[in-house]
Amino acid sequence: MTEFEPDTELVSRLSLPSHVIVQVDGQWRRGWLIGREHEDTGWIGVVQYEGDDGIEHTDRLPADRIALPESDRPTERASAQ
Repeated sequence: MTEFEPDTELVSRLSLPSHVIVQVDGQWRRGWLIGREHEDTGWIGVVQYEGDDGIEHTDRLPADRIALPESDRPTERASAQ
């Protein structure tokens, strides 16, 4: 997978559950945002993803480790003038 750009407010805007990409152990993995909490340090996402061991994991990750998959990102359209 390529590098993704997290949006620290993304976690607060997505409907639950939502398909996301999560950074775990230095790798971006496909997963699901299934919950969220706002803490003093910012948004925390409750995510599920499959680990290298093939087992599904549920974890709490800071918003800067959660991004939209490329296929779900809005595309920018050039304005015709």
